[in-house]
Amino acid sequence: MKKDQFSLKFYGSRWIAIIPFLVFIGSLLYMATMRRSSQDALLGLTLMSVGAVSFLAKDKPVFWNTLVEGMTKRSVGMFTLIFTLVGIFATLLSSGHIAGGIIWLASIAHLKGVYFIGFTFIACAILSTGSGSSMATVLTLGPALYPAGIILGANPFVLAGALISGANFGDTLAPVSDVTIAATSNQFFRKNEKSADIGGTVRSRFKYSIVAGGISLVILMLLGGGGSYLSPEQATNLINTYSNAKGLLMLIPVAVIIYLSVTGRHIGTCLSAGIFTGMIVAVGAGLIEPNAIIGVKMVGSSMKITGIISTGVVKMIKLIIILNVLMGAGHLLLKAGVMHSIVEKLGKIAKTPRSSEVLMVLLSSFMGFLGGFAVMGIAVAGPFVDVLGKDKKIHPYRRANFLSTCTTSMCHVVPWSSQLFVLAGFLMSMKSTFDFIPDISTTDFFLYCVQPWVLILVMFVAAVTGWGRIFEGNEGNIIKGNRINEIPKEIA
Repeated sequence: MKKDQFSLKFYGSRWIAIIPFLVFIGSLLYMATMRRSSQDALLGLTLMSVGAVSFLAKDKPVFWNTLVEGMTKRSVGMFTLIFTLVGIFATLLSSGHIAGGIIWLASIAHLKGVYFIGFTFIACAILSTGSGSSMATVLTLGPALYPAGIILGANPFVLAGALISGANFGDTLAPVSDVTIAATSNQFFRKNEKSADIGGTVRSRFKYSIVAGGISLVILMLLGGGGSYLSPEQATNLINTYSNAKGLLMLIPVAVIIYLSVTGRHIGTCLSAGIFTGMIVAVGAGLIEPNAIIGVKMVGSSMKITGIISTGVVKMIKLIIILNVLMGAGHLLLKAGVMHSIVEKLGKIAKTPRSSEVLMVLLSSFMGFLGGFAVMGIAVAGPFVDVLGKDKKIHPYRRANFLSTCTTSMCHVVPWSSQLFVLAGFLMSMKSTFDFIPDISTTDFFLYCVQPWVLILVMFVAAVTGWGRIFEGNEGNIIKGNRINEIPKEIA
């Protein structure tokens, strides 16, 4: 891409476009060190930094149009839809005492501490593989698993890491995942320029995901005991307070979502079906009153709309607005050429299949590290991974695997990522119901997001050793080159 193809110009340097991200990251880390969290402050400071940067744009209308273009992408509309539905569903689960049901079941089954950590990882891995959405997985299962896990002796910060780890497992493997689709759609065969097919890409990725998942499960269970976070007396009192066997019935709508996700239904359909099923079950079982879904109450001399629906929508609004602004800010980086400059400079060192693949891992991971948005990072790094791979005849399946797994995994571990930020904010919002939940920020648990770290390491080892390396034949066929660091003679 030539420099004059970038539509957004600044006085001084294109790197001015990175200021809103730096303000967001700096504010987030400062609040984390102060053990405080304010979505209002994050939104206000980030938005003001965008406004300040706009004065340095050579063409102000282009700047604001570029920002809005990033905020109105299809992916932004999708997470706005998902977050809103998830807010309602999560509130419904909490009101229906699903956490109490899991506490009751786990306590009589003696599923405590490290075993609950393992259970959380596996449950999230199953749902995320079926739904293809890490966000939906965390926000669907979090309200049930997180408070229950703390009461049953799981370390709260490792538990948060287990939620993210399980969610990343499916997000990087599922055929319906947006990152899988994005990665395959910009890796092309040399001869016919068709993009890599999803089925073949996922099949070739399976071994890496399973190895990383198994290692991660062991590590999480080694780390996950709650220790002295709650005393035995406190845990016993909390179990007695929150235990509710009937709350297990609220697993029915969760099962509906998992089933529909696995059978390939749209995530909007899955969540909507789960919400309506949950309402029927909760009311029918006497877990909530009908007017708890939506109702009216007098506040002073005025009437106020209350209930699960309105509460669920409101609790997600700030997160949605912040992520909209960040997606717009990320689009500024793209259109100003900042991301392109970074990738272009790093792309001059590939000499062999091994060095090309190592560079793919580094480029993809760096794009995830920079902004915390997987699809955006894949869109930027993808064309360069495509060129690097074609030059060394590396099969598009393998290229897509490096691109998807490394970008997405890094997005699930950096403290300023959207995924960790949303989880921390969501867990904090549950304190109004479960006052024993600790104050938590992304810096408290990002190192415990074990599976993303392990998966990046597995892919790096695969690049260095050539484990599973495949080359693209002249007809697009697979030529196995396991541990071979040179292009096969028949296609050289």
